[in-house]
Amino acid sequence: MNQATLNSPSTPSVLGLFQQIPLPMVSRYLALQGWDWIILDMQHGCFDYEKAYECIHTIRTAGARPVVRVSIGNYSEIQKVLDLGALGVVVPMVNSPEEAEQAAQAAKYPPLGSRSKGGDPWYHYGDNYTQSANRETLLLVQIEHVKAISSVEQILSVKGVDGCFMGQVDLALSMGLPDVGFADNYEHKTAIQRTVDKCRSLNKLACYNAFSVREAEERRKQGFQCITFRSDVDIFVEASRRRLVELRDQLGSR
Repeated sequence: MNQATLNSPSTPSVLGLFQQIPLPMVSRYLALQGWDWIILDMQHGCFDYEKAYECIHTIRTAGARPVVRVSIGNYSEIQKVLDLGALGVVVPMVNSPEEAEQAAQAAKYPPLGSRSKGGDPWYHYGDNYTQSANRETLLLVQIEHVKAISSVEQILSVKGVDGCFMGQVDLALSMGLPDVGFADNYEHKTAIQRTVDKCRSLNKLACYNAFSVREAEERRKQGFQCITFRSDVDIFVEASRRRLVELRDQLGSR
């Protein structure tokens, strides 16, 4: 599924989640459950390149799109994870058109960018990978700082940028708000609406990490086509905690 297909109004919501546990077994279970995207978190998780490679291709063979969120400001990592086989990159803290251009240069082959040919992706994606990669691999910049909001149209207009990922919590922190309870702040709401409106007007993907099903529904109605639902760690911890409480209640354990 390429960027143009994802932007079609008739396309259902694309659903994914972040993976922080660096194990191919976790990748396999998640992908087999039917998530459209699995985003390996190299920004906040503890992946190294070897584990990322194994997880990328486990996700791919299990039928989901492997995406990687790279570290802040590490543009060489963008090209590296694409060479490892990722079909998309999420680049955090892109706050200016210049930073978006640096990301695009790393993510796209000439003439659109300056990515060099290497790795083994053509063994996985076919001999014409070099010709199709600019179209088939997604570059998503994270809009998650008040500086980015002021130039969001220019950032999203950079050639090679396929869309954005909303970082609502870091955005709140950059606005001097707490990391909880910010959802009703007028300036914060306006910033999110401005971002999704610019994505629509420029025909770029708008992605959002929701913390509840209700929030996912609201953001989809707002115009976000791609919704992630937190992370594997969040789901594991919450499910485990809930089951433990249920067991203690039913069995009378301390």
